[in-house]
Amino acid sequence: MIDNLLIYANYMFSILMPFTHIGGYLSCSFGVILIWSFYKKIEKEPLFLLISVFIVYGLILSIFSGQPSTGFSTMLGYFSHWFMPFVLGFSLLNPKYFKKIFWTFIIVFGSITFFSVLAYFHLFFPKIGKDFYLVNEGLLKGLRSHIALGALCLLSSFLVLTQALLRKEISAGKRLNLFMLFLFFVFALFLTGSRTYYISAVISYLCFGIFWVVRTRNWRLLASGAAVLAVILCAYFFAPVVKERIQRTTSQDSNIQERVSLYKVAISEIKTRPFFGYGPGQGIKQLEFFEMLPADMKNVSRHPALHSFYLNFAADFGIIGFLIFVGILYFIFCGLDKSFYCGDDFLVSVGAGLLWGLVGILIGEMFDTLLRGPGVAMEVFWLTGLVFRQLKEKGCESAAQQ
Repeated sequence: MIDNLLIYANYMFSILMPFTHIGGYLSCSFGVILIWSFYKKIEKEPLFLLISVFIVYGLILSIFSGQPSTGFSTMLGYFSHWFMPFVLGFSLLNPKYFKKIFWTFIIVFGSITFFSVLAYFHLFFPKIGKDFYLVNEGLLKGLRSHIALGALCLLSSFLVLTQALLRKEISAGKRLNLFMLFLFFVFALFLTGSRTYYISAVISYLCFGIFWVVRTRNWRLLASGAAVLAVILCAYFFAPVVKERIQRTTSQDSNIQERVSLYKVAISEIKTRPFFGYGPGQGIKQLEFFEMLPADMKNVSRHPALHSFYLNFAADFGIIGFLIFVGILYFIFCGLDKSFYCGDDFLVSVGAGLLWGLVGILIGEMFDTLLRGPGVAMEVFWLTGLVFRQLKEKGCESAAQQ
């Protein structure tokens, strides 16, 4: 019965999370409440242990920080966006449901993105209810911020591209459909107008292309690159707001100047408190550092974060906390690398897609802080939990060490 509840909870996440993070919280709560039923499996997982260490470290910092309530609130966010979804994903025992739940998530998210694209071209409602936007101000939103949608489109594009490239048992027709779905996510990503994820997409797709060609000696991927370029050019000419955003991207752009100012604040804070930082969520609240900025830039203190996850994280948690985060990434990438040795084409493709999607998101996090919030972070850690549990059940860890 408990296993069934956890299956339903993962289905809930895959269906509700693309609509609202509230549904994600509700789904993840089942995994945390029922963790005792699979604790012997997860307690020895290094990633689970290190995330737990990070949560405890952040709570201790909060106690000794200038604003403990802000620190506790921030750590509740990291607990909800990292720990809880990883635990929920790891709770899924049956590999049969792993495939179904994965595709449920892709289909639901893809459907929301599809209707958003229709709304972009005035073929559907741009707004649902009071505050739920599919399109706003000429940018694709998909019920979230345009930047978060860009990140998830990039992640989803890799998840379906690796399905097309790595699954040997699927038919040519299904492979073509997967490739077309990949191009759709690329098209949607461009319509978001997120310049951060334009940069991230170019770098991550290029790196993946080089990796794939070197590994397989298969030059046909160049045709894929040409198709991606054609999709981007079409979007460029049919999306005037996006076109205008690209054309005005210079050093004089106010958004760029504000981000540079925030980076200066973050670097000054890190130099002042390098080891432990100012406490969770408190880097943005050190107003004395904003006073050093030019008069026309001091209002950047209104931002909720310092607009670079790495600088923001170091200002909040110091070098010690940043090293813990590097350790978390290390164990994530080590685990995803093990998926290549599992002998299951589907698991290999999901692991590879998640690995490269995470690379793209980490590139994007140089300019944004999505891993702090519910959108993107919860999906990444949930998918990681799903993959890690399947790897453990299939005994892929020992295979990878041979």
